[in-house]
Formats: sequence, C-alpha cells, structure tokens
Amino acid sequence: MGRRRALAFAAAALALVAAIASSPARPASKGCGPRGYAYAGLTSQRNAFGVAGTLSATTNPLVERGHVAGWIGVGAPGEGPNGSDEWLQVGLNTVAGNSGKLYYEIAQPWGIKYFDLASNVPAGRSYKVAVLEMAGHTNFWRVWVNGKAATRPIWLPESHGRLTPMAIAESWDGGAPACNRYAYRFGGVSLAGAPGGGWSRLRLHRAHALVMQDPGSRIVPASNGFVAVTAPPPLRPSGPPPSVRRAPSVAAATPVQPRARLDP
Repeated sequence: MGRRRALAFAAAALALVAAIASSPARPASKGCGPRGYAYAGLTSQRNAFGVAGTLSATTNPLVERGHVAGWIGVGAPGEGPNGSDEWLQVGLNTVAGNSGKLYYEIAQPWGIKYFDLASNVPAGRSYKVAVLEMAGHTNFWRVWVNGKAATRPIWLPESHGRLTPMAIAESWDGGAPACNRYAYRFGGVSLAGAPGGGWSRLRLHRAHALVMQDPGSRIVPASNGFVAVTAPPPLRPSGPPPSVRRAPSVAAATPVQPRARLDP
C-alpha cells in the first residue's frame, strides 16, 4: 500500500471513529446491542507466552449502566486446569459514575481478583501494557506497564503454552438495558514467542487472529493497529442472536488494594 493511500485510509478510519463515538445514545429504557456483555476485538489463532500493546481511550466513555473496558490479556473461561476459568488481563475501564482507571485482573481456579493501578485516566492518555510469562519460572506471569513490572509474580496453574492471547473491548449493561459508548485504540499488539519475550506482531488477518464483533460493536483498522468502538444499532435488529463468547470480563468484584500503583 502506497504512503498516500495509507494516509488516506488512516484519515478515513479516524473520521469514522469520531463520528461513531459522537453519535447520540438511545434512551436507556430501550438499550442497544445484546443484553449483558458485548465484545469487539481480536483473539489470536495460536497460543503464546504473553501479549503486549499500546492502549488508550480516544474519547471519554459514556457509561449509562455497568462498565466498559479495553484490555489485553491471556486466558479465558474454561482454559484453566480441569476446565476452570483462568486469565490475566490489563487495561482501561470506566464504571458508571466514575472516572477512567488503569487496572489488572487475575482469574485463577479458586477465584477472581481485581486491582486498580491508576485513577482519573483521561481520554488520549496511552499506556504500553503487557502480560508475560516469566523466563525460567514456568506458569508464573507478570503485568507490565510502560516497560516496568507492575505486579509481583502471579501463579497461573498449568498455563504454560495453553492460554489464548486477546485484545478486546467490552461493554456490560449492569443487568438492565443501557447504551454504553466507548472507543479504545489498540496499537502494536504483539505476541511473545517464548517466556520472557521474543515478540512478533499480531496482524489483523484471519490467519493470525479471529475478529470478534458483537452487534453494536465493531473494530476499525487504524495505523499500527485498530480501534474498537460502539456504533448505533440498526433500527430493526436482524439475524440470529450472537454466539457465546470466550472472552473473560472485568470482574464484578469488590476492588482490593493494589500491589503497585502507577498514578499519573
């Protein structure tokens, strides 16, 4: 693709993102998109030993109920020992009535824990984030933010070479119809070929990744990555209901004190 054509494509994509993000929300009594959770993003076609990327909210999310989030991570419901839930993710989220936060979440066979890393994260602030299995310490992982370890070693049993890498945006309606709005930019999403690193780019191509786009959500290719956005729903929903998704979600759990803090 020529440079001029690439620049024109990037400009058109960003214009679409801006138009979608600024679209007025429908009344909360009607809601939009599927009930419960809705996702937009990529899941890798192969397992890896970590996933990294640059993440930001291009606009301030509008959350009527529940929450929205954009995150990268490994693992999913059912990927742990004996079909248990197991994942590790790091990203941005906004809960209704609150400001944006940087967080990480751990799901182990015995439960889920959520930690805040930074509060009052404004639109446009980007973080280089990663989850990575430690070299020489099989099944132990860390969260990284802006090139620094943000957690102590985290034990994920039987995780070595088994967990699916993902780069996902999500919306949860809080259990009642709602129209939540977000626009999360994912840049330079890469996979670790070995514990400790060995990074290679995860491309937006069917041979590398599966695209997840629930009704009312979509991904828009952008320079060096993609933007996951919510979009106004069609006037008359059509087609079968969305299939059950494998993506984990931000836990509806009481936050606990973080092990590390990276307040701006």
